[in-house]
Amino acid sequence: MISRLAASLFALAAIALLVGARPVPDETIRVGLYFGPSSPESVTVSGAGSWRGERDRARLEAPIRIAAGSGSLEVAESGARSRPVGRWIALRPRAKAEPLDLDGAAYRGELRIELAPSGNLKVVNLLRLEDYVRGVVPNEIFSQPTALKVQAVLSRTLALYIRDHQRRHPGSEGFDVCTGGHCQVYRGVESETSEATAAVQATRGEVLTSQRRVILAAYHANAGGRTAEVEEAWPGSSRVEYLQCVASPYDHTARLLGYPDCYHWRVSVTGEQVRARLRSVAGRDVGAVQSVSVSRRSRSGRVGELHVVGARGEEKVYRPRDVRSVLGIGREATGKPYDYDTRLVGVERRGDGFVVSGFGAGEGVGLSQHGAVGMGRAGFSYQQILGHYYPGVELAEEYGRGRSHPVPAPELRARMSAHSPGLGASPVS
Repeated sequence: MISRLAASLFALAAIALLVGARPVPDETIRVGLYFGPSSPESVTVSGAGSWRGERDRARLEAPIRIAAGSGSLEVAESGARSRPVGRWIALRPRAKAEPLDLDGAAYRGELRIELAPSGNLKVVNLLRLEDYVRGVVPNEIFSQPTALKVQAVLSRTLALYIRDHQRRHPGSEGFDVCTGGHCQVYRGVESETSEATAAVQATRGEVLTSQRRVILAAYHANAGGRTAEVEEAWPGSSRVEYLQCVASPYDHTARLLGYPDCYHWRVSVTGEQVRARLRSVAGRDVGAVQSVSVSRRSRSGRVGELHVVGARGEEKVYRPRDVRSVLGIGREATGKPYDYDTRLVGVERRGDGFVVSGFGAGEGVGLSQHGAVGMGRAGFSYQQILGHYYPGVELAEEYGRGRSHPVPAPELRARMSAHSPGLGASPVS
């Protein structure tokens, strides 16, 4: 016969076991789907669930149209006249696994629609962070199993960093992140893939931390052989220990992925284009351009100072954004969906213009995505890749609340220097 004390201890142990076995509560994120002056005046929502407005509520069984009215949202259900429901409406699916459809696109979680002061709609998607990451990863990196895990950790980390430490949208906007490259590209259920979902599930809750705080998990397309320190890309920024200049010897993988210009690019510009762009950037006309040269490079080999000499004078350009503008290597000039980097830029006179060439695409800070894919193909683990691109960080469980582990960087036999892009390295066993 079990004593009362033994029974009590047994019960306490059972309770402790159950508590310890409880799943970690999901973090949530608010995504701005429609906002600003370009947002629509009406949307159609469908799916199984329910909706609740400021002054009304009902089941969601058939598609409903929600439109901006005079001082109120107007809801029109199938076969019924529209009626005012107040300035907001929240729509919830019947089950967490079932998405809601917004104008033909499916989203997990809840939708909140508000009447904006401008008279159109603001639509926010409130969902679990893991579901958000499922809708981000396939849009941000190629489908290589290890690289997908790398991106899952980074996208989860960056989302929390933006939400908690670096507000990219004012609090008055009512959401944490947008759906574009300004935050991270998110396209909901339609972009999810089984491979990316498996990577998200395999790294569930894992984030990168430094001193028990999630890091600014910056990433870009291609480092051109070597990443940039944060102050190189964003002058005036404070030094960040984990965003250092590191070799990125697998960036040439871009060629295998069908993006050779992300690794090594070349553009042609006329002297008049340089003159006009320099006038726009510096506010000064140097006259007919006679020469363009890189007069100083940063530690990673990027342009530190661009020197333009004209018939009426000369001018020097320092900020990366201005350098891209003057040389015509930003996305606005090239029509590409990415900016060319300023690493190892060379300028050659050609007739009445110039041929500009260089390496890399993006800001160059943090992880090189093409480099990560190459490292994954070469047999490095996702932890090794993260440790290489973010020196000194830890990989923490439970969104930074659980156990954390140092992420040691692997040894790379990288044949490169600050002035050589380098084309290879091998994992060291």
